[in-house]
Amino acid sequence: MSAQHVPVGAVAPLAPEFDPFADAVLADPYPAWERVRDAGAAVHIPAYDVWAIARYADVRDALRDPAVFSSAGGVGLRPQDDPVQAGLPSSVDPPEHDRYRRLMGEQLGPRHLPRIGDMIRWRADELVKDLVERESFDAVADWGRTFPVRILGDLVGLPAQGRERLPLWAAAVFDNFGPANERSAAGAPLMAELAEYVVRVVTRRGLDPDGMGAKVFAAADRGEVDDVEAMSVILTFLVSGMGTTSDALAQLLLLLAEHPDEWSALRDNPTLIPGAFEEVLRYDAPFQASFRAVVRDADVDGVRVPAGARAMLLFGSANRDGRKWADPDRFDVRRNPVDHLAFGSGTHGCAGQALARLEAKALLGALVTKVARIELTGEPRRRLAHVSRTLDSVPVRVVPA
Repeated sequence: MSAQHVPVGAVAPLAPEFDPFADAVLADPYPAWERVRDAGAAVHIPAYDVWAIARYADVRDALRDPAVFSSAGGVGLRPQDDPVQAGLPSSVDPPEHDRYRRLMGEQLGPRHLPRIGDMIRWRADELVKDLVERESFDAVADWGRTFPVRILGDLVGLPAQGRERLPLWAAAVFDNFGPANERSAAGAPLMAELAEYVVRVVTRRGLDPDGMGAKVFAAADRGEVDDVEAMSVILTFLVSGMGTTSDALAQLLLLLAEHPDEWSALRDNPTLIPGAFEEVLRYDAPFQASFRAVVRDADVDGVRVPAGARAMLLFGSANRDGRKWADPDRFDVRRNPVDHLAFGSGTHGCAGQALARLEAKALLGALVTKVARIELTGEPRRRLAHVSRTLDSVPVRVVPA
C-alpha cells in the first residue's frame, strides 16, 4: 500500500528489530522510509532508542521549531559535548547560532553570489567541454567531486594541492553522524586527515588573502567570533559544500542517464533546468537524516515524543511522502519541487545551498548545449553511508550534440 492511501493516525508497526542503518536500508532506503511513514507520525526505534519522524509536514515543522527540537549537542545520533569545538557551528541553536549564520550568509548567501556567477558559468563550460571531448568519464570522480572542489576551494582560498580529498573527508564526517560501528570507525583515519589539513592549511597564513576564509578570519579579528569559531565556520563551508554538492551532482548525471526522456525534455526546454536540480534533490536527497534533542514533550501529529528523547528527522522520507507529492517515486524534471527538505529548513537550512544551485545550473546549462545523450557504460557503484547517499563510481558516455 502506498503512503498516500494510509489515513493519518493509522499504525502499521515496525518490527522491533528494524534497523535504519542496516546495509539493505542504506542501499535502498525508500521502501523502509515508507514503512516508517505508515507506522505513525513519530515511531520509536528501540535499536537506537530514537524517534523517527518521516512525514513531510512533521519533519518540516520539527526543523522550524528549535525550541523543542534542539540542535545543541550536535545533529548526529550520538550527542557531542562541544559541537563548535568539533567544527559544527550548525549544531548551535538561536540566538547564539545567529552569529554564525550571519557570517556564513555574508560569504555564501544568495545576495553575494551573482558577483561570482560568471566565473562559475565559465568554469562549468570549461569542464563540460573537456568531458565531451573525452566522451567517456566517471560522473563521480570527473564531475561530481571535481567541480565543487574547484569552485569552493578557490572561493575559500585553499591552495590547489591537497584539497582534492575534501569530498572523501566530508563523507567521513557524515558517517560519524550515525551509530558507532565499523562504518563510522572506518572513517576515523579520514577525519584525522581532515583535522591535520585544517590545522596546517586553514589558517591566516595558509589561505589566499582574497578568499572567503580570510574574510572569516577578519571577522574574528573584529571580535565577531573567536578563532576556533572562525575555523569551524570555514570547516562547515568545506564539509557541507563539498559533501552534499558532490553527491548531488553525481546523482544528477546518473538520473539523467537512467531517464533519457527527462534529459530530452531538458534539452527541448532549458528553462526547466533550475527545477530539474530541485527534483534531483527531492528524489534522492544527498543528506537523508539529521538528529535533534527533544528538550520538552513534543506532540507530533498526535504522537507524544517525550522530553529527553532523540529525534531522527528523515529528509529523504519527507521528500518521498505521498501526502505532499503526487506520484512521489517518479523522477520528473517538470515538477519543480522548490519546497523539498533536502537542504533542511528554517534556522539550520544548509548555508551552501545557493552555491550548490548555482553550480548545478551552470553545469546543466553547459551540458544541454553540448550533449545529445547521456549513457551508462557500466554498473553504478554506491558506497553505503549512515546519513548520506554517496556514489563511488558512475561510468558514463556522452554523445555530442
